[in-house]
Parts: sequence; structure tokens; C-alpha cells
Amino acid sequence: MHNPVPTQPFAMMRYYLRPYRRRVWLLTILLLASIGLQLLAPQLLGRFVDEASGGDGGASRLYALAGLFFVAVLIQKALFLVTVYLTEDLGWATTNALRADLTAHVLRLDMGFHKLRTPGELIERIDGDVGQLAEYFSEIVVSLVGNGLLVAGIIVLIFLEDWRIGLVALGYAVVMVTLLRAVQNRMVKLFTRISQASAELLGFLEEHITGTEDVVPNGGSAYVMARLYPLLNTHAALRTRTFTLSTVVGATSTLLFVVALAVSMGLAASSYLAGAVTIGTVFTLVYYVGLLESPLDSVRRHLSYIQRALAGVNRTREFFDLRPEVQDRRTPAAAALLPGAPGVVFAGVTFAYKDRRGTANEEEGAAHSAPDTPAVLRDVSFALAPGRVLGVLGRTGSGKTTLTRLLFRLYDVDAGEIRLGDGQHWAEMTNDELRATNEEEIAAVSADIRDFALSDLRRRIGMVTQDVQLFAATVRDNLTLFGNYDPARPQLPDERILAALETLGLGDWLRGLPDGLDTMLESGGKGLSAGEAQLLAFTRVFLRDPQLVVLDEASSRLDPGTEQLLERAIDRLLDGRTGIVIAHRLRTVQRADDILILEDGRVVEFGPRAALAADPHSRFSRLLQTGLEEVLA
Repeated sequence: MHNPVPTQPFAMMRYYLRPYRRRVWLLTILLLASIGLQLLAPQLLGRFVDEASGGDGGASRLYALAGLFFVAVLIQKALFLVTVYLTEDLGWATTNALRADLTAHVLRLDMGFHKLRTPGELIERIDGDVGQLAEYFSEIVVSLVGNGLLVAGIIVLIFLEDWRIGLVALGYAVVMVTLLRAVQNRMVKLFTRISQASAELLGFLEEHITGTEDVVPNGGSAYVMARLYPLLNTHAALRTRTFTLSTVVGATSTLLFVVALAVSMGLAASSYLAGAVTIGTVFTLVYYVGLLESPLDSVRRHLSYIQRALAGVNRTREFFDLRPEVQDRRTPAAAALLPGAPGVVFAGVTFAYKDRRGTANEEEGAAHSAPDTPAVLRDVSFALAPGRVLGVLGRTGSGKTTLTRLLFRLYDVDAGEIRLGDGQHWAEMTNDELRATNEEEIAAVSADIRDFALSDLRRRIGMVTQDVQLFAATVRDNLTLFGNYDPARPQLPDERILAALETLGLGDWLRGLPDGLDTMLESGGKGLSAGEAQLLAFTRVFLRDPQLVVLDEASSRLDPGTEQLLERAIDRLLDGRTGIVIAHRLRTVQRADDILILEDGRVVEFGPRAALAADPHSRFSRLLQTGLEEVLA
């Protein structure tokens, strides 16, 4: 289980700063020392002015005061540099930890979440929004608090010299803080809208740039630009409003400072003319009032950062508050039921795609519809005995791919259950008999897939699809899916990887690479043929050695020559394992022991392939006579 990340701004800050307590204390000490030196410098200048205008200390005293002032300023600037370095380092250290936690949380969310969000939007959330928090985690601890203490110290010292000017300074500070608080909520809303607009813009660009090969040849460029301009205008309008509001606040704060400084100079002059204070004291008072502008302006600027950060916290909290619908129950007894190739039972399974916004998806997740959309699978029941291969046939949208997604628990069923275990005798039952089987009898030899730990379940099932995802990484890392970096998984020796590549006919291809297994591949498999990419995907499954293998149109992208290389590999992969093969090609299902035909999410035929092929009244027999490609396309 993962410890929940606090989602309230200050609680989140404390959570991520806790591992760096010593650094925070060091920053606090440096901060207080820097504030003390900043408050000391005007006092030294005031003494210097008094000595220069008539004091009896002579030149040596003036030199001493000038030297002390120089040393104080030099040390203060050195402390400032150290503080800036430590705060930047602290900000990035904490936000990188937050990025890692948010990324891990997003990866744990189910497919219903990911289907509705583009990679561009997720990148903006994980990097853009979290990036806004770098200054929040550091500046709020150092700059904001430090400047607040500096302002308080200045006002106290002014009061000690002249209570009237102290009131002016206090009034200036109170009006400034009130002004900043007045615009804070509005600024947070604006920054939230800017973050959302940025996410939409990046998501749009990522989606359409990735689809350039389809957009440009089919004349879609004009449509892309027509959609892009409104997104850019929305983003620009929000940034303009934010900049305008920030400028108005900045101009108002400057005007308030000028008024406060003028009033202070007038009061100080009147006191000097009345003989109540020395010229050095006048200089010190005016210097202190002038010194107020810098920390208050810094507070104003850092509040702007914090407003952006709060908007980022709000959007980050939305993700952390999401919980996966697919929960990991981890029943220990279930794992013992999978010593080898498992039997697979679908018992009355009904399922419809439901996304996070309350809509439902079609089978391939490409369209959205109302929540009352008919289920993709309806009361699906069948049993596959251990070690047998099931060929699944059906038109596009019939529910074939959904079967595999449910097996991996990318989604959970709405009704019924999917069970794995020793189900040899179930293969002899009809679907009606299967539904009528005593639940205790089924439970004794199988387990609901929801009772397996997700990691155990997915480790025991291997899948190859027609869409192969390759990463910008070495051949080794692409084949092991970076498993050698996971301490929870045993490292795969190179000898085993090389043997798998030889088995799949990729030995010559590997020997032709400049660095062998250390050769870098490009993202998306650029530079590889479709056949080579598909063979690499098969190698991944070989290396995982699963007990249940799912092939989803796995050879549909291959030319006949390359497909022949896979026939021997597929036979070896399915040997001694339970297999589910989704295909349109007749040749692909010839190796199946059983056939399942889906139509509109329902099972219309299920049985041994040989028996169905020999029955002239079966649908499978008619498909063989008509041609699978023509009927199921």
C-alpha cells in the first residue's frame, strides 16, 4: 500500500519538506542572520552621517563605521547567494519527489482514466503544474517568511525612532497586504484557467502532431489550424488578463510607496527642524521607509508565484483524489491455484465502458456515448480448459478486444465473473450448464481474477497486439521493459535474451546492429520494419514466460515471409500454455483447439474447432466455406 499524499497546500508542503528538515533549519538560521544584517546596515549609515556632520570621533571612527557597513553588506550578500542556492535545490528536490508520486499514482489509475486524457494533458499536469510548486515549497519557507520578518523588524525600529513615521510605515504595509489579499482569489482562478488552457493546448498539439501522417495527406491541415487558433486565443486572453491585473497591482503598490516615502520625509524634516532628531536619524528613518519597498514588492511577486502554485496544488489534488476502480484485493489463497497453465472461465460476464466523466466508450475506446449505452459484452459465458488454445472470431466492435482487457483487469466486469484455475472439466459443459454449476464447486478449483494480486495476475498473462510500443531505449531495455531496473524482478541474463532472439529469427538482425543489445532504438520503432517490431514484441512475451498467452491480431501487420518466421515461434510459445488468439485470418485460427464467435457482445457459438468445422450447420463451418476475411471484416 502507498501512503496517501496530503492534498491541502500546507499539509503537502510539510509532507515533502519533512525529509529535508535539517536543510530547512539551516535556511532558517541563514535567513535570520541575513535579516539582522539588513536591519543593522541603516543604523551604521545613520551613525556615519552623524559623525561626519559634527561628531568628535575623527576620521578613524568614520573609517571603522564604513568598514563595518561594508563587511555587513558583504556578509549579507554572501548569505543571500547561499540561501538562493539552497532554496532552489530544496524546491526541485521536493517537487521531483512530488512528480514521482504523482506519476506513480497516475500509472495506478485504470484505463477509464487514461482513455479520456491525452499524453499532452498528463505532461502538463505532472510537469507543468508541479513545476509551479518548486518556488512554493522553497520561497514560502524562505523568501515570503523572511521578507515578512524583515518588514516587521523595520516597522519596529521605525517606531522606536519616531512613532508617527512608524504609523505611516505600518499603514503602508497593511494597505499593501490588504490589496494583495483582495486579488489573491481572482489570481488563483486565473492561473487555474491558464493551467487548464495550457493542458488543452498541449494535448491538442500532441494528438495532431502525432497524427501528421494521417492529417496532412488527407487534407486535414486546415481543420487543425482552425481548431488551434481558438485554443491559442483563449490561452493568450487569459495570460493578458493575468498580466494586466499584476501590472495594476504593481503600479498601485509603487504609488503607495511614493506616498508613504513623501509623508515620512516630511515628518522627518519637521522633527529635524524642531531639533528633536539628528540628521543621521533622519537619514536612518528615510532609509528604513525606502527599505520597506523591496521586501513588500518581493512579497507581492512571491504571492503571485504562490497563487500559481495554489492553482497547481488544486489541479494536482484532483489527480490525487482519484482512485482506481480496479482495486488490488490480494487474496493469498488465490495464487496457489495457478501452478501452471490455467483454465479460464467467463461466467455471465456483462460489461460496458464507463469513463470518469460519466460516459461510456465503444469497444476500442474511440467514441463516447451516454451512460445508458448497451453493454459491450452481454452475459458472456464460456470455459477454456488448461493448455488449450481458444480462437476468438467476430466483427469489429463485437467485444473481442474487451475480453482481453478484462482478463488483464484493465477494467472490472459489471456483472458475472472471470475465474482462473484448474477447470479441465468445464470444457465439457455447455454454457447453460456452466451458469448452473454450483458456486462452491467452482470456487474449490478456481479463483475470481479480482482475488489475485494485480502484479501476479499480469505476470502470468502475456499479450501481443498489432500495435507495438517501442521506446527510445536500448534493445535490452525494450525487450525486458526496463525490468532489470526493478529490484522486485529478477534480472534477465543476456544469454537468455540472445536465445529468445535466435528462436524468433532475429539473430541475424541483432548481429547487424552496431552495439548489439546496447543499441539504442528510436521511439515508436522508427527505423524498424513492421515485422521486426512485431517480432520484438513476441520476444518480450517469450522472456516473461507467462502461463496464459493472448494474441490480439498479433500477425496482422506482417508480410507472408515474416509471418512464416512467427509460426514456429507461436507454436513454441503456446506449447504447454493456455492461449487465446483473436484473429480475422483463417490461417491464424487453424491452430486453435476451441472456437468462440461473438456478435454484438454475445456468444453465438462456442465449441471444439474440429467439431464445429465438421458440423455443416455451425457458423464456423459457414465461415470456413465463405472466407473469414470477407465475412468478419
